[in-house]
Amino acid sequence: MATLLTRRFSGVYATRPGGGSVLYLIRSGAGPRYVLWSRCRSAYVWYGEPDHGEQISATAEQAAEVIGVALNLPRA
Repeated sequence: MATLLTRRFSGVYATRPGGGSVLYLIRSGAGPRYVLWSRCRSAYVWYGEPDHGEQISATAEQAAEVIGVALNLPRA
């Protein structure tokens, strides 16, 4: 997921600190957002406010697109 996001969009740094399960999305001039793979839903979900628990997508490809649009990220 991190690789997909950074290849498709600019202005975002995606990382999983310490190899954890939460993907941190760091954007210049904006607060961080977090994404998590939910095993029980078999889907990516927002982790943390404002959309905590809201499903993004079941595939990494679709999730990357939804995240890019939601965060208003420019295409790379």
